[in-house]
Amino acid sequence: MGVKMKNNYTFKHLDHSDSLVNYTDDKLSEIGKFLLKDGHSQIFYSKFKGDFTVEISVNTKERYFKAVATCDDPYVAVDFCIDKLEKQFLKTRKQLQNHKLHELSKEGKLEQTNDQFEWNYRNYRKAA
Repeated sequence: MGVKMKNNYTFKHLDHSDSLVNYTDDKLSEIGKFLLKDGHSQIFYSKFKGDFTVEISVNTKERYFKAVATCDDPYVAVDFCIDKLEKQFLKTRKQLQNHKLHELSKEGKLEQTNDQFEWNYRNYRKAA
């Protein structure tokens, strides 16, 4: 029972390709496991002057993710977009899972850096 993602595909200046749609579905299902909730995605393929542009937008309850890649091969462009989305998913997942740990919060990090910069004036006077 994994995360379900509904996909919507749009082609501009490009014929509809079932193999490209299936390839993108497979890649999105691989990184869909990093999502915490179900979502829906909009995949936009376009071709301009021999370059293929792939734009993937994913909407979930937590966030909105977007990745755009341009390449001369549409499958490579899909791979680039998937890599970008995977980084975004992992970053968001880490933030949501660790949001209650004090040492990972802004205040906790600030306390750690303050301890490094503080010095005791009395100890400094004795050494001089």
